[in-house]
Parts: sequence; structure tokens; C-alpha cells
Amino acid sequence: MADLRLPRLNKVIVCGRITHDLELKFTPKGTPVLRFSLASDRAYRDESGEWQTQTSFLDVVVWSDRAENLTKHATKGTAVLVEGRIETRTYTDQNNMNRKVWEIIADNVQPLEWRPREDGSVQSEDIPLPDDSSSAEPTSTTDNLPF
Repeated sequence: MADLRLPRLNKVIVCGRITHDLELKFTPKGTPVLRFSLASDRAYRDESGEWQTQTSFLDVVVWSDRAENLTKHATKGTAVLVEGRIETRTYTDQNNMNRKVWEIIADNVQPLEWRPREDGSVQSEDIPLPDDSSSAEPTSTTDNLPF
């Protein structure tokens, strides 16, 4: 077999809802870390032609400033778009059994809904903006759109 060179690509983009209240924790060195489960639905037709829904529950890990920012802007039930990579880790549980976990390590988590404030208003600062390190020059402007 010839030497096959594969691209080094590990990228996942998924939408869903946060399944439980967010609890920010800190590593022994003080780095913020946030772990949560994301419920992501997929609609499909079954053998009889009826629409069915399959829900996957995905573990997501968010680090540093992104973790702190998300706890300020999202709660259980918030719809989010998660961009990141899949990683596996192994550990030994309390019964001395080896376990393997697949997690999405989030590079970006963007809430997809605006939550009303206590006074009933909705403001744009309710949605966190991407940090400066991931921002780029816009590729187009709204000036040339037909509407």
C-alpha cells in the first residue's frame, strides 16, 4: 500500500441546547473550566415515512475566558452553536475499570438566542462577541446587498 498522507483535520460544529445549569470550576492553577452536556437533535424519516427525532448528548469542555463568558450569557436550555475539536481521554473509575470519554473541546461557543433582561428589554450585549484572537477582517459589507 502506498504511503497515504491524510490532512490533519479535527473539526466539529454542532448546535443544540445546554442540558443542565452551568457550573464554572477552576483547575489547581486557577484556570477556569466549564463542562456541560449539549442535546443535539437530528430529524429523519423512518421506514414508514414518518418523521422521527434522534437526540445525541455530547460532552463539551470550555476553557479560560470563554468558560467565564459563557456562564454569564447562557443557562440550562440555551441554544448554542459549538465549534471545536473532538478529543478522547481515558481514566480509571472508582471500581478500577478503565473508561474512555469523547469530548468536544470548544474553541467557540455562541448563544443563538437573546435572553430578555429583568426589565423586559433585550440588548445586544446579552450575546458575547468573539474574542479578538479569532476575529478577522470582514470579507463583505452590507453596502452591496440588494435589500
